[in-house]
Amino acid sequence: MSCKKTENKTQIEISNTKDINEIVFAIIIKDSLNVSINAKNSKMFCEELPKLKIYIPEKSKDGEIVPLSTLSQNAVSIEELLHYKKSEFFKVKDSLHLLKQNSNSQKFKIDKIIFDKINLTTKKNENNKKKTGKPFDFYEMTIPVFSLDNQKAFVQLNHYCNGLCGNGVSLFLEKINGKWKIVDRWETWMS
Repeated sequence: MSCKKTENKTQIEISNTKDINEIVFAIIIKDSLNVSINAKNSKMFCEELPKLKIYIPEKSKDGEIVPLSTLSQNAVSIEELLHYKKSEFFKVKDSLHLLKQNSNSQKFKIDKIIFDKINLTTKKNENNKKKTGKPFDFYEMTIPVFSLDNQKAFVQLNHYCNGLCGNGVSLFLEKINGKWKIVDRWETWMS
């Protein structure tokens, strides 16, 4: 026994940094996001990925499930993940693992190798532009959540801009032959 105060780590460390960076790269390439440094009229991409909140849905007084739209963006219910299109993209055995990922870090900074190829920004910089009335046009992606076997992932990608051009999509990815591929998507919001 010791009188020293020790700090218990309760956060799950993000052990799949390589997979997260590969997913960022796959989404930029597959979705042809115009964020390349050399592209004309290129948009910005947030270098810090915020955590995706996975919640257990509550039922309203009349027994209906409270929809995702009543929560903030970057949130998804465990029900939506497990029962997407009535298929089993994520299995029931993945449910606890998905929920545990809520304990991960609040933000993840993408790899410097990706930095060299794309226009990067931070949410703080873009919010400052918005407050001062300057034009803004950027993408923000959440930290992916992974299946127990680390072969499937889910991420939300949001596009924010002046005017009515913003939108958000949810992306389902699968590791096929060692490469992350987008296998399905659905639009979550549009301005």
